[in-house]
Amino acid sequence: MITYDKKSWKIHNERIFILSAAIHYFRLPKGEWSEVLDKAKAGGCNTIETYIPWNFHEMNEGEWDFSGDKDLAHFFQLCADRGLYVIARPGPYICAEWDFGGFPWWLSTKKGIQYRSADPFFLQYVDKYFDQVIPIIDEFQLTKNGSVIMVQIENEFQAYGKPDKAYMEYLRDGMMSRGIDVPFVTCYGAVDGAVEFRNFWSDAKHAAEILDERFADQPKGVMEFWIGWFEQWGGNKANQKTPEQLEFECYQLLSNGFTAINYYMYFGGTNFDHWGGRTVGEQTFSTTSYDYDVAIDEYLQPTRKYEVLKRFHAFTQWLAPVFTNAEQSGMNLKLPSYLKSQRVVSPHGEVIFIENHRLERVQSQVLLDGEMVPFTIEANAVLPIVRNVNVGNGFTIKTLTGQTTGFDATKGVIYHENGQRSTLVLQLHKHAEIHCPMPNRFETGEDDLVTVHLFHGSQSQTVKLSFEDGTSYSIEVVSRISLEKAIPRLKKGIENLPLHWEAADENLCFLSGKVKEADKPLDFSNFGQFSGYLGYESEFYSEETKETTIIFTRIEDPVMVFCNGQYVGKLSKLGAAAIEVTVKKGENTLTCLVQNMGRFNFTQAIGEPKGMSEAPALNGKYLSLREGWQVEGCGVPHHLSQLPKIEGRIGLLRTFINQGYNRAILVGEGVSRVKVNGSSVKMLIESQTAWSRGSAVYGVADISDALKQGENVIDLDAQNLTSIRRFDLYLFKEVDQIRNWKTKSFAQIQEEKQWTVVNPQTISPRWYKSRFDWNADNGPIVKIRFEHMSKGCFWVNGCCLGRYWNIGPQEEYKIPASFLKEHNEIVIFDEEGLKPDQVFINPYIPCVEEKKVCL
Repeated sequence: MITYDKKSWKIHNERIFILSAAIHYFRLPKGEWSEVLDKAKAGGCNTIETYIPWNFHEMNEGEWDFSGDKDLAHFFQLCADRGLYVIARPGPYICAEWDFGGFPWWLSTKKGIQYRSADPFFLQYVDKYFDQVIPIIDEFQLTKNGSVIMVQIENEFQAYGKPDKAYMEYLRDGMMSRGIDVPFVTCYGAVDGAVEFRNFWSDAKHAAEILDERFADQPKGVMEFWIGWFEQWGGNKANQKTPEQLEFECYQLLSNGFTAINYYMYFGGTNFDHWGGRTVGEQTFSTTSYDYDVAIDEYLQPTRKYEVLKRFHAFTQWLAPVFTNAEQSGMNLKLPSYLKSQRVVSPHGEVIFIENHRLERVQSQVLLDGEMVPFTIEANAVLPIVRNVNVGNGFTIKTLTGQTTGFDATKGVIYHENGQRSTLVLQLHKHAEIHCPMPNRFETGEDDLVTVHLFHGSQSQTVKLSFEDGTSYSIEVVSRISLEKAIPRLKKGIENLPLHWEAADENLCFLSGKVKEADKPLDFSNFGQFSGYLGYESEFYSEETKETTIIFTRIEDPVMVFCNGQYVGKLSKLGAAAIEVTVKKGENTLTCLVQNMGRFNFTQAIGEPKGMSEAPALNGKYLSLREGWQVEGCGVPHHLSQLPKIEGRIGLLRTFINQGYNRAILVGEGVSRVKVNGSSVKMLIESQTAWSRGSAVYGVADISDALKQGENVIDLDAQNLTSIRRFDLYLFKEVDQIRNWKTKSFAQIQEEKQWTVVNPQTISPRWYKSRFDWNADNGPIVKIRFEHMSKGCFWVNGCCLGRYWNIGPQEEYKIPASFLKEHNEIVIFDEEGLKPDQVFINPYIPCVEEKKVCL
């Protein structure tokens, strides 16, 4: 039922061009699934792709949940009901900027487990997961009257840097034994018996060459065509990919023979609750919004990219017989040097793609069939010239230099930029009268050839062919702008919903509740908690009142620090960090509060200990090691922010002096291989090197074994690096580490609170609560802003809707309308307890202005 060859996929032996929308069912409420699927289909998509996150369905070991917003079978059924095919990607690893790459948090409590490997210990848990999820996929395969046409094995496994043929084969065989008989696919992680896809945004030609070299008998497909990008707390707004660039790259896919495209994302959605992950690097926590700047935004509204793709889909579907049965071949067209061409030809016709890399519009001409044909192409754009395509029994398009959304049995549409011209050459199959209103012109030639010179103005016009047999055909000639629907603007239903706040302090008390005691702080997994907040507390003795440097020897999330009940500050550096604290003579109490901001979802370091996991130390020393580096230890000193050009494996050296310390932690971001006093640096995570050339990003290393008294030498392999963002050393004495820690869960919404009037006087974790009424007439879209607040999370009607953090780029947060009732309650936990008088909830109504919006 589902086969393929080198050219394309086939369903029921008919070639199909796969236009797939990535829509993650776990990133929007069940009540919104139908709407987003309907809009994807209306936009021209014929397939839906979704990851399946293991941890979303097994929050606690052995407790499975496929109900409500986790009803995977219902999502598949909705796709099938709409005639939408499905690409299922069950992992078990998915990445997806999702916590732990889809692995359950409790998996990290299994000592010695080797993730993403043929380790039998790991695979026994994978088998249990497959036993739950594969039968659901099996039920909805196309071969069993469903619509699942492909199942992906793992995800980007070759990017992991550890080839493991046995692991990939085990996953493949495990799916087969559980009933999967539709084709298997992989992306950047090939295995025998699976069709390999690529993941990229630009340079489709390079991806096509790789696929042709390695997988000659398979169709070319892109599993993740990154038409937008995700955002990270404290980063920039990720809206750098414009609709114009999207159209350019889409045509690049066609011209290089890709016949399966999955837009990642088509709808991005939201990282509700604490599901947002952490990508490669130090401060790379995903925002609550996963909008992704794509075709359908977080609030289910179409964007300009939606309109671009809708036109592209219409063009591609019209010419699917050409593209799915095509050969790519070079064409010796005489064009200016700044224009390039690529030809796609098939028995059903051909398309010549002309690329313009200039920063201005180009008017040129090309010799086709012995005639010079003029064309106009926009700056940094691709123009597809359609040739020799039969349109029913009336005529064949010999040449078309305008763009089109396709020609059906009775009507076609040709468009171009406003004020520009294009050419249409027709081969008539039967005599016809041509009705061509001004300013369009036409001329007839021998053998029933008709050349129409089209003008695309502000007013649409129709070229009509009236055939001698009484039938007719209409060709609409329009400007691009007339096809671009006005994108809905959001208008506030009412200005601000009235909010009247109550407050309750979060008492950082360890005298009651679930408290675990240990020699050192317990990370989230070892404490037994998925995410949220943990508090840590210990006591230590000081011989005198003084200021001391406390070294936090392993942290993987920002830490709020309190000493003797007073707020000291927040640690923003991760891996390890230092803070200056004034301590008093005698007993002191150190208290910390940590929010789990998401586990790594893409790196060899997945499974890192979240929160605090090693004992902090008093009387430490912090050194930034970015200055004073010399090539081979001599010559001009360099700063790591601007590295000299290094040839070969010549070392970049630096020394530091150690006086009396016996422990040292090294943290770097953007570095490669490192040696200390000749010894290679090892990660704190067992059996993994600190940094490798393939992923020179972020590492935490305990270098105590290599540490010497007096002068120490660090050797940094800086070949091919231009800058290193962080290189910090933390020195301390083991005897000064603070021991005997209490760990407890905090910021629990279900716990009783003493609510009172809002009157914050100090920086302290604090709760706020208010109620608001909601009427659907006010608008189906609801947003909340946390202006002048610090960092925390929020709940509406008991549902945690995510983290917030006022360091950008996210400023607005989604409240799904399906979660709301007539009377609603909002609860906020703010780490610093700042006043909520600038928290605003606004309902919005999508509206299209009567006057066409100029896009």
